[in-house]
Amino acid sequence: MPRASALRVSAAIDIPSAVTGRILPLDAGREQVEFLWGDTITALAQDEAGVDVTFAQARPARFDVVIGADGLHSTVRRLVFGPEVEFLRHAGMYVATLPIDAPFGDDSEVVIYNTPGRAVHPTKGHALAAFIFRRDAVPGYHHRDLDQHKRLVDEAFADGSWRLPQLLDQVHAADDLHFDSISRVRLPRWSTGRIGLVGDAAAAVSLFGDGTTLAIAGAYRLAEELSQSRPTSRRPSAGMRPATGRWWTRNSRDFVSPGPLLPGTRPGIALRNTAAHLVSAAAGIGRGHTASRLPRRRRVL
Repeated sequence: MPRASALRVSAAIDIPSAVTGRILPLDAGREQVEFLWGDTITALAQDEAGVDVTFAQARPARFDVVIGADGLHSTVRRLVFGPEVEFLRHAGMYVATLPIDAPFGDDSEVVIYNTPGRAVHPTKGHALAAFIFRRDAVPGYHHRDLDQHKRLVDEAFADGSWRLPQLLDQVHAADDLHFDSISRVRLPRWSTGRIGLVGDAAAAVSLFGDGTTLAIAGAYRLAEELSQSRPTSRRPSAGMRPATGRWWTRNSRDFVSPGPLLPGTRPGIALRNTAAHLVSAAAGIGRGHTASRLPRRRRVL
């Protein structure tokens, strides 16, 4: 629960535990910030002077401002703006990611295992595998049901080809598997009174890029406003609208159909691969490289 000068701010944040310590400089804020782990907000009641917050575990408390940065399935958004079914649209795909033992391929190539309607994309650096597959909305799906998530990945990648058995063994053993639907969140506004939203809780087209950029930009804009002790200002939302509008417009076509990302047929995969090679070759030539000397190569299996 951050405190900034005269402001007392409750920030609901949803971050996988496996990455929290790596990406957040927690020690730098311990003198100014009180952290509550393993807890969640269950009720919010605001008036002109502040917000009364009820937690599942901790004692109730009062804050000047409440900010929900709790992701695609935001609790703060549900409590303040209504059920997520009103704002979240499923794209017909799911994605699971988890750390793996070692990267696939070498530094000169990107490896993607792709069959109709599904793909596995191992990444570089901190070795990570992304399992992406087409599927209509799953009845009874819950974004925190790890056993359910593992079953869904098993069902989607059960043919045992390529290196899938090795990767699925790691899925079965994982306690930090991240799994969710590929969805869009869109609200008419991101704040009401002293309660606001940032990141995917406010605006998401998950997996289609720029989400982290927009989350950081939104947090920076919010920090600017809070530093001026103007917690009820509407300017953070207004300031972010133009950039977010361009982002939605750029990604809307990809979102409507999973085809460009995850073709449902082998001819579709071949067409997508041909287009990707042509674009890569054109980009390489434009940078002064020949097509055979591109600095990074994509290999689709």
